[in-house]
Amino acid sequence: MRTGKSLPLLLGLLLTLTGCGLVGGDRSPEPLTPMPSEVPTGPEYARAEDVVAALVKGGFDCKTTLVNHYAHGSNATCEVQHRGTTVYNEIKVLDTARFSRDEVGDSIAVGRRAYRQTIVAAGNWFIWVRPGVYAHDMAAALPGSVVLDPIVEK
Repeated sequence: MRTGKSLPLLLGLLLTLTGCGLVGGDRSPEPLTPMPSEVPTGPEYARAEDVVAALVKGGFDCKTTLVNHYAHGSNATCEVQHRGTTVYNEIKVLDTARFSRDEVGDSIAVGRRAYRQTIVAAGNWFIWVRPGVYAHDMAAALPGSVVLDPIVEK
């Protein structure tokens, strides 16, 4: 009889697919973490280099060490010598035609929660400032921005 051999094979296949998440369970995407309400809607920038230029205009000689452009945004890293310390600013700018405010907020939340990053943010951009103790100084050079401390869950 074939059913004697088919049933264990079928059960094994079903258990394998269930373990992989292909059968059963909720496969819907995680809900987005909204943009924190204290983050202003502007200013918005088209490219990461525009944020670097705003830092320079705000009084920081931010030397760019990396720039990447993507179809729907850009990022850059720039270094500032401040109070005897090298401050690293990892800048992300997301295209508002492609990304909603909550998608930008979700990206920020990942950095704050998973990596305990201190973020300066406004509009469609954010900066991971390292060391984070200098985030308020960077924010002061970028009118309209706010500092978001890391999210430490207890």
